[in-house]
Amino acid sequence: MLSCVPSRRQLQRTVVAIGLVVLIALSGCAGLSDTDSSTPGTADPTTSTPTGTQTPTASPTTPNTTVPEELPAGLNDTGVQNVTQVIRSHRTSAIKTPGVVTHETDTKASDISVVASVRVAADTNLTRVQYVSQAQRTTENGTRNTTTAITANETAVRQYTVTEREVTLDNRRNRSQLFDRALRGLSTARSGLQGTLQRGNFTVSSGETLDGTTTVTLQAGRYAGGQRYDAENVVTYNATVRLTADGLIRSATERIVAVRDGTESRYSFTYEFNSQSVDLPRVPQVPANVQLESGDTSDG
Repeated sequence: MLSCVPSRRQLQRTVVAIGLVVLIALSGCAGLSDTDSSTPGTADPTTSTPTGTQTPTASPTTPNTTVPEELPAGLNDTGVQNVTQVIRSHRTSAIKTPGVVTHETDTKASDISVVASVRVAADTNLTRVQYVSQAQRTTENGTRNTTTAITANETAVRQYTVTEREVTLDNRRNRSQLFDRALRGLSTARSGLQGTLQRGNFTVSSGETLDGTTTVTLQAGRYAGGQRYDAENVVTYNATVRLTADGLIRSATERIVAVRDGTESRYSFTYEFNSQSVDLPRVPQVPANVQLESGDTSDG
């Protein structure tokens, strides 16, 4: 008679699948939304025109005469021409540049609040990566804290998640192409930056050269549309993105205030990339500030 009890191999596969789902979800996570529809719109978010009354950012005081003749890929003298190209250029430059990425999101709606912070340290070409995210979700039922660490070297990946001081995921796997793809997104903040560039009606406000590095500043004072909020509900929008000539996004900020049926929602996003040498363990390890008292921290 066939047994209905899953085998050890089946359980291992299930754990691996859960780990992959968590990793992929983190690399393309979405925040809260005030829209009812779960179906993505077909309109180009960079060209849609908002109909609501918004509070625009003040016009930049620096004239456009300071804008360099050669702009990063995906930009022209009027602003963002191709978001996908901007993100690809940023990803290429960020991956080959060792450094530390930090970004934070703060989302508030009528009955829920989510605050999340991320720090990623990565070596050249992502040969070694250490990703740590901390999230706090607050509802009328209470507060839930989750911390996730993902560390990797050239051949192995360690995933570790703690929810309310309970380990909910502890997984070691070979570094496959699927993991590589997710790590590229996590290490370059692709999801957050792409969302900002799509939602803002950006123009090139200025450019400057410091220590031989040319930096271009993009500013947006109007919400161009997107899945996070309906354009007619957005009352305040401002965003700034700074990137170098090779496309590397150095910093970004975004702030949205929306009002729907008398209820206010808020979203803010900040991002920073610091190029620097990083010293990461040869073997993937759970950072000491994440690891609970019991259990191994490394694969070694």
